[in-house]
Amino acid sequence: MSPSTDLAAVSADALGARSRSMAHRLMSGAGCASLLAYRLSPDEFCSSVAHGLTQSGQFVVAAHTDPADAVASAPDGQPIDVRVDLLKESPEPAVRLVAATVHLLGELTWLEPDETFLMLVQGDLPAQVAEIAENEGGRVGVIETDRVVLRDSLGVTPIDFGSLVRADRRPQTTDAAYPNSEDEWDAYDLVASVDEAFLRQICFAVDEAAIAGTICWRKPTTFTCEHTLGRVFLADVDRTGVTLMSIEPDETLTAFAAFRHTATTLDDLAVQMSCLIEDSISARSPRI
Repeated sequence: MSPSTDLAAVSADALGARSRSMAHRLMSGAGCASLLAYRLSPDEFCSSVAHGLTQSGQFVVAAHTDPADAVASAPDGQPIDVRVDLLKESPEPAVRLVAATVHLLGELTWLEPDETFLMLVQGDLPAQVAEIAENEGGRVGVIETDRVVLRDSLGVTPIDFGSLVRADRRPQTTDAAYPNSEDEWDAYDLVASVDEAFLRQICFAVDEAAIAGTICWRKPTTFTCEHTLGRVFLADVDRTGVTLMSIEPDETLTAFAAFRHTATTLDDLAVQMSCLIEDSISARSPRI
């Protein structure tokens, strides 16, 4: 097997892992959620909700009771069909970039107060869901679904929900998403502190298939703001790699560069970014 074949196989594996990780992060609480009870009120979205995965692998949401909202006012214990949309934007402050969205159809059941209390006592609820559940009028619902659809810079990817959580769903078996909503800003600051010349080098190395990754999309640069021209922006940072957007005078592209190894902490991320820079520089250095 040639080195180019090896790199292509590594890239393919990394892209699959990145899609699963991105979907897992959104399901675990990243981004903003909205619910639509399309059979009860087809035009009314409930967007004041928190969401996440429990320690036992259930997808849960939390909201405050609202008599004017068809979703938030549904009775406890009565399943209703819902559409869930999760939207994740890049933490990049200079430009607005949508990193990914997740969409799913499922069945929402609001829990009885004693069920919610038990989950709170057991510490099974994600922090952002528990925060609402502890307030007066807060309620928690469980959403059952079989499949989610991820839309990101790589396109549209259907993913079985079961692949995002462990099959046995016992307590403490759900792999932690990284970076989660609490870690994201630290992760962003670390990557954003890297000199843009190195980030551009990473984009070039991906474009030349010199390191593992892929060009997600490319198009001619048109109608760009002066403050973005010649810049490289961080579209997303994930446990599997980083997604960068390079805006050059003639072309704008988005590149996903895969890490050598999975990052699960900020220290891991620092090491993997260093490796990525080293690999991209050595890949483009002249060989004698």
